[in-house]
Amino acid sequence: MLTEQEKDIIKQTVPLLKEKGTEITSIFYPKMFKAHPELLNMFNQTNQKRGMQSSALAQAVMAAAVNIDNLSVIKPVYYASCI
Repeated sequence: MLTEQEKDIIKQTVPLLKEKGTEITSIFYPKMFKAHPELLNMFNQTNQKRGMQSSALAQAVMAAAVNIDNLSVIKPVYYASCI
């Protein structure tokens, strides 16, 4: 469980995530693949090249931050995206 202080810190990231979320995640993936090339086959490379994966991750992180007090709200979306 997160403390209220931890939740407040997460909530404070929402403006940055709205403004720069996709930029952050588009940097994340190349760094991850460079450090762990064995993960390349776990991700759709077409989605990587088109930026779709970065955008989806940014949206997921922001949704979690916005709904940090009630994560059950976003569970159906996450479960549906895993099917």
